[in-house]
Amino acid sequence: MPIQITINEAEHYPHTAKEIWTLCGAPGEIDKWLPAVEKSWLDGDVRHAELAGGAGTARERITEHVDARHYYEYDYIDGPLVLKNFSSRFSVVPAADGGSDILWTAQFQADSEAEGHELEQAVSGMYRGGLQRIGEVLTSDRV
Repeated sequence: MPIQITINEAEHYPHTAKEIWTLCGAPGEIDKWLPAVEKSWLDGDVRHAELAGGAGTARERITEHVDARHYYEYDYIDGPLVLKNFSSRFSVVPAADGGSDILWTAQFQADSEAEGHELEQAVSGMYRGGLQRIGEVLTSDRV
């Protein structure tokens, strides 16, 4: 029986949603801020991501992209990780202090608890690396 895994990563930034979306809002340009990706591009609604260190290429279908509300959703098609029924949402939400929060969530299935834990660590680590890098890029662009 498959096990359902949910990942919720979030980070607060002292930048407006518009500033963050300018960097992160193009799904085909994640190589600008996601350390795990060396090169990325869109072909129609399919994002291709060449992973760092020769780890292979992942393909994801962008299922919804709403610039006005600063979010997009995507499903994993294939790649080096065995992610079953994987869907994810990347969103930027204005915060009360004038800054913004990035909320990056994912849901997928695994065949066992051990496999689920391993995949959860891999995806969560990639998301955390991206969130950290976004802060670095935004800060360096302001200087």
